[in-house]
Amino acid sequence: MLYEDATVLASLVSIFIVGSLGYIKGTVDKSGLVAGILVGSLFALSGGLAAVITLITFFLIGSFFTKYGYSRKESLGAAEPKKGARGWKNVLSNLFFPSVAIILYHLSSNRSYALAFVSSISCSLADTLGSEIGLLDKRGPWIITNMRRAQPGTSGAISILGTVSSILGSFIIPIEAFQFGILSFNELLISSMIAFSSSMLDSLLGATIQAKYLCDGRVVEDPSGCSEAELLSGFRFIDNHAVNLISTGFAFLLSLIEGVL
Repeated sequence: MLYEDATVLASLVSIFIVGSLGYIKGTVDKSGLVAGILVGSLFALSGGLAAVITLITFFLIGSFFTKYGYSRKESLGAAEPKKGARGWKNVLSNLFFPSVAIILYHLSSNRSYALAFVSSISCSLADTLGSEIGLLDKRGPWIITNMRRAQPGTSGAISILGTVSSILGSFIIPIEAFQFGILSFNELLISSMIAFSSSMLDSLLGATIQAKYLCDGRVVEDPSGCSEAELLSGFRFIDNHAVNLISTGFAFLLSLIEGVL
């Protein structure tokens, strides 16, 4: 009991330290810091140190590649706003389903929920790496639905470098989970496949139902800085955060279905 209490305490302290450093370095804003600490605390209490390490891995790798090549991304008009600082909406859209999964796993010890936890958070990492590294591909992206050339940063656009990065990224957290004994080797492979396919769904949704606006002669996804914005395609209530939430939810459901089969 004392060992478990010490592990939980160490996990909570780690979350606070990593989150605070992220805020100092500008990878999260105040709302992102608070939301991240709350989610991290939930991970610590429900999944212990192993769950916290997966969260820290996701945060550190995602933050690094969001900042990497930022000036080039900014010149393309495709960089994350606020110098790459993530807010509470980023935390919620990427980590809602992993949070649900880790709570259910804690309450039931059903391995399907462990698979759902790893797959959904791995989907978020695969999507982040595909987007952030893909922006640096000098060959440029294509729209996933018709393979027409697109501007870097266009929702629904994929590139060779981004796709390879997404594939590799889909293995990182499942390998980590395998080392902790959370997943078997077969589950590692299944989780990686679910994560990658869900990240591709993210691109498909971005190309089809995510809202795009005409703003001062430019096509944008966020109309908040526009004097006048005309909806060109998609649905107003489907933004990038909604797409992330749907794709991680898809990974969650696929994992549960696989557990039944």
